[in-house]
Order: sequence, then structure tokens, then C-alpha cells
Amino acid sequence: MSLLGKKWVIRNSDESLNIIAKLLQNRGIDSPEKAEWFFNGTLKNLHDPKLLKGIEKAAERIEKAVENKEKIMVFGDYDVDGVTATAILYDFLKKAGADVHYSLPNRDKDGYGLKDYFIRRFKEEDVQLIVTVDCGTSSFNEVQLANELGMEVIVTDHHSIPEKLPPAYIIVNPHRSDCEYPNKDICGSTVAYKLVSLLARDLWPTEKAEEYLDHQLGIVALGVVGDCMALTGENRILVSEGIKRLTDGRNPGVLALLEKANISYGKITSTTIGFQIGPRLNAAGRLDDPQHAFELLIGNLDKAQTLNDLNDKRRQMTYDYIKEAVKEIEQMESIPNIIVLHNKKWQAGLLGLIANGVSEKFNRPTIAMQEKEDEMIASMRSVNNFDITTALRETTSDLFTAFGGHAMAGGFTMPKTNMDEFLKRVKTVGEERINPDEFVNTLDIDCEVKEEELSFETCHKLNRLEPFGAENPEPTLLIKNAKILDIRPVGKGEHLHLPIQHGDKTVGAIAFRFGKHLDKIDPTKPYDIVFNLEINEWNGHQKLQMKVVDLKPSE
Repeated sequence: MSLLGKKWVIRNSDESLNIIAKLLQNRGIDSPEKAEWFFNGTLKNLHDPKLLKGIEKAAERIEKAVENKEKIMVFGDYDVDGVTATAILYDFLKKAGADVHYSLPNRDKDGYGLKDYFIRRFKEEDVQLIVTVDCGTSSFNEVQLANELGMEVIVTDHHSIPEKLPPAYIIVNPHRSDCEYPNKDICGSTVAYKLVSLLARDLWPTEKAEEYLDHQLGIVALGVVGDCMALTGENRILVSEGIKRLTDGRNPGVLALLEKANISYGKITSTTIGFQIGPRLNAAGRLDDPQHAFELLIGNLDKAQTLNDLNDKRRQMTYDYIKEAVKEIEQMESIPNIIVLHNKKWQAGLLGLIANGVSEKFNRPTIAMQEKEDEMIASMRSVNNFDITTALRETTSDLFTAFGGHAMAGGFTMPKTNMDEFLKRVKTVGEERINPDEFVNTLDIDCEVKEEELSFETCHKLNRLEPFGAENPEPTLLIKNAKILDIRPVGKGEHLHLPIQHGDKTVGAIAFRFGKHLDKIDPTKPYDIVFNLEINEWNGHQKLQMKVVDLKPSE
């Protein structure tokens, strides 16, 4: 095992291939046609929105509502994808002259999705058309109530399809069995953008429509990366082009947020979105009100400080709660195949982060629950490609009052009285569907590299694979029998700086959050090192740098 206790798996050892060919093969780019799409795909390669089943009917109904000045309510979600999707549709309809309003649920008070009290409130406010974004596919009772009260509902979503669809005016969701849209892995903001692309071209002159749609690509990119969509195919194009728009400074709210985080907007990457922008936008819905993030995206720059402060608070609370959860699990006689934890003080907005931290630590699917007076609110995260949402939908969905998610993540609300039965069924699911032998914490390594490949040229080639993210991770490389020339703690001891010699090549290296492992590393021994290769720029000078992922003594 390695320093981090992981089993290393090298994905490509084909000596006949160069490093880029190996990386492409690892990502399923195994033909000239796929490589052309991967490297040179443009906005012209995006799929036709009309391939989304029902989207033309949805657009026609919304256009009618705009023309007749009907009151439209855009209902979204509290996470990055839900907030960006809401901002995309609301902003367009507002600029198109619609009588449009928006509503975002409070994660702690409302939970995910529509509720009957939202529907009744909308009726009292004389809403005539409700358009959901990033939610609604599982809201059968709520949509039925809206119909009974004389309102129509258009559902736009991307979550998995339940057995019984709600009786909406139309449901636009790529996962519909009768939907032929080629890219099933699109997020809520992309679905909203596809809808707006039809509306804009119908309601505005071509030049105005195209300029507006181009401008909004940066917001779409936030949703795609924030919701961890696969950065391949169409999603890769949307994010790549969206990052260019953000870098051009087209969204003042994002620029204000980057300024608070001390990040140059000229260096925005998918990593910037995933680890800097996204968490700050998400912090609003996790600890307070998602409206803060929404208002920033539509131009209220004062919200940047609010989001930055909330993110600092979120980071510390998450650290403390995960630490408590790990201690609780380590005191168990045995670790169950599916870990279930609950605590009265946990905020609903932090449950996903807690579940994720625990699942990474113990390599088990994990369900983290907030215990309220009469109900349990939960978030779940999975590992080893175990589809936790489908597993629970098939075995426990009758216990829930609200439920939804993807294969690797989801959430639900459940009456507290169902807790014992839930724990019983989850235990059975874990024992019957999960093999404990698979619980090996593995580290996927793209390939081993030679000393001559540790170069600026290689780094520039690797950067062509940007943007990195789900299904296109930052390349992880391996060198063997390397010598650690020196080792010293930096950043108040939290990180390690260790220049590495590999053959005749010497390269600087930084190991973030490895400070606690300092005493376990013996510089007199040769090491195998897994790393990301990058260019470190400081005061106008560029140096090649290895960002250490893991290491172990050479055999």
C-alpha cells in the first residue's frame, strides 16, 4: 500500500503509444473522429435542442405566456446547477418582457423539489404557468395539485425517471425513454439553456439572440462543472466555451466572487469552477438562502462577500462534522456495507459533504441524515459504481416523502417513524448487493512516464486535454525509483515541498496536505511517485512542477 493507503492501478502500459495517445485511450478516445471532436469540437457541434422530447411544446407554451402576460413562476433548486438553471431561464424571460418570477427552496426548511405549500402559494399569487428547472420529474402529487388549482406545469429536469411521471403539461428530460437526445448526461442548466436557445431565436432577431446565447455560456459552464457532469462530448464544448466567456469578464458577479477569493479571472479553469467558484455559490444553499447566489449571477455584486463568508463557515463546519463522524464509525464493532449516520445538529446543506467525506475515508456508500423533530433529511454518496439511487428506489422508496438523485449521489426526506424499517432494509441491500472484497481504496494512474517526458512540452500537450473533470480527470502520471533531494514543510506545516530527481532530471514538487505524513517519508530511500504535471508561474518566471498525489517506497 502507498502512503495514503491506496492500491495503485496503472490504466495503460502500452509501450508503443506516446503519453497523449495513452491518455486518450484511457478516456475512450480511440478513433480519429473522436479525437477530432475532443480537441476541435465547437459550438457548431452542439446537439439540436429540438432533439429533446417535448422542448418545442414547452417553448410554444412559454411564448404564449409571454405574449399574453401570464404570470410565470420559475422554480429551481438550491445547488449550483439549480441556481444557474434558474438564472438562465429567469434572466431571459425578464429581458423578453415576461411577467416572470422565481422561487428557490430552502434546503433546511423545504428540502428538494416542489412542495404542496409552494403550489398553494403560487395560486394565491395568481401564477398561471410554473416552469421547473433541475427538478420536478418526481413531483407527481405537487403537479397534480397545480392542475387541480388551474395552473399548468412545465417540467425541465435531468434527474432519473421514476415509474410514474407527474401529469405535467410537458416534461423535458433527456432520460425519458422516448427522448432521442444523444447526450443523456446533461445537467439542469444545460436543459434550461437549450430551452432558452429556442425561445431566444423565436422571440428575438437572430443577431440579438445569438449574442445573448453566447454571453450565457459562462453560466452554463458553472452548472455543468458544479453538478459533476462528464466533461466529454457536448459537455466538454459547453464548459470549454463557457470558460472563455468567463475569462473575458462577461459575468460581473463571477468576477466579483473571484476577486474575493484572490483568483485572477484570466486564469479560470474547470478546477477554478469546481473548487473555488462552485463551493462559494453552493455555500448559500448549504447554510443560508440560495437567493444570495442567484442574485450574484444576475448582477448583485454585493453578494460576493456574503458568499465568501458563508464558504469559510461551511469549510470549518464540514471539517468538524466529518471528524466526528469518522470517530463514530471507528468505534463500531464492524463497518456496514452501507454506512448510515444521523445527527440532530447537522445542517441539511452539509449532509452531502459529510457523506462524501465519509465514503472517501471508508470506501463505502454513505447516507448522512439530519434528525429533525418528526422527519429525517438525507444525502447519500456512493463508490465503486454502485447505483445507490436505483437500489433505494427499488427497495425503500415507499418510506420516503421526497426522493431523487443520480447513480452516485442522491437525497430523500423520510418520516422519523420509518427509521427502523429503513435501517433494516438498507442493511439487507448492503449485504445482498455489495461485495466487501471490492472495498479497496484504489488510485487510478494513467501511465508511467520516462524522465525525458518530464518537460514543458509534455505539460503543454497535457493542457490541451482541458477542461478536466468527471470522465476526463487531470492526468495522473507515475515515475519510479525517484530520489527525494530535500523535504521541508510549507504553509504552516500543512504542505510539503520536495524537489525530485528522476534519472538526470530534477523537478520541483509540492505535496498539498501531506504535512501530517512528514515523519513517514524517508528521503534516503527511492520512491515511486504519482503526480500531476503543471507549470508553476511566479513573478513572471515559469518552472515545471509535480503536484504529488501519492507516493510509496520503490520495491
